[in-house]
Amino acid sequence: MPKVNRNQSVPSRSRRRPATIVDESTGEEIRVSSILFGLVMLVAIVVATAAWMGGSLSQIETRFGGFLDDTARMAGVSVNDISVLGLEQNPALVDDIRAAAMIEPGENMFRADPQLIRRRVEATRKVLNVRVHRLWPGQIVIIADAAEPVALWHDGKEWTVVDGLGRIMPDARSSDYKTLVRLAGQGAPTAAPQLVNALKKVPDVSTRLAIATRIADRRWDVRLVNGATVRLPEDDAMDGALSRLSTLQTRTALMQRPVTMIDLRNKGRIYLSPAQGGTARKTAEAARS
Repeated sequence: MPKVNRNQSVPSRSRRRPATIVDESTGEEIRVSSILFGLVMLVAIVVATAAWMGGSLSQIETRFGGFLDDTARMAGVSVNDISVLGLEQNPALVDDIRAAAMIEPGENMFRADPQLIRRRVEATRKVLNVRVHRLWPGQIVIIADAAEPVALWHDGKEWTVVDGLGRIMPDARSSDYKTLVRLAGQGAPTAAPQLVNALKKVPDVSTRLAIATRIADRRWDVRLVNGATVRLPEDDAMDGALSRLSTLQTRTALMQRPVTMIDLRNKGRIYLSPAQGGTARKTAEAARS
């Protein structure tokens, strides 16, 4: 039996090899520690350069940005034209959108970020459906629709105009839009587009509407021109309830009956409060859509 030299060191099986990445194309192994060391050295070089230039990384960014702008102009990829489409009937609005875009001819096309320009234009609260395209080598195209009024909202003091995205239109005069749906209650402007779109599907209901009041920012109470109140369910069930009401109006002229309240909040049933005698005894009427 061969003798074992007890003084001879035996490699430990628990010792871990340095982490490596295998390049599949060449089969070469690259140590992660080497990559990390290289990144640290790169950061150190950048910081040292900034210190040499005056101690600020922002100076590097500014000078590098200026270099890119000059290079872009020499290469013919600077902004030559900013076009605004969809607002041709409103030259003043076109000028407002150009100013909001904050892009001038001669700027670097690479730095004309379409997403940033879109956000700037949307922030004007004057247009809808904003799209921005960067067409090489030197054109920026902004496409937008003018914000269309869809409702009037009473904020407790005065009537204001609400557009199709539920935003207040600060420059619009309510006196110019007397035929729009009238709203009241906190949160009404934001929820207005859904209500207006639902009412478009039921003209026999919408033509009898006097004002819609937002309740707990979850649903609407609609007062009809004859004084009756229609209690709608929460927003996700509103379309179905209005459709049932429209069907009943066609079949039974429900909204022309002597009632003070039509409650549609319970799916499958409509609760009516009769107006005769001015008493408040409630009756329930089953209604199938």
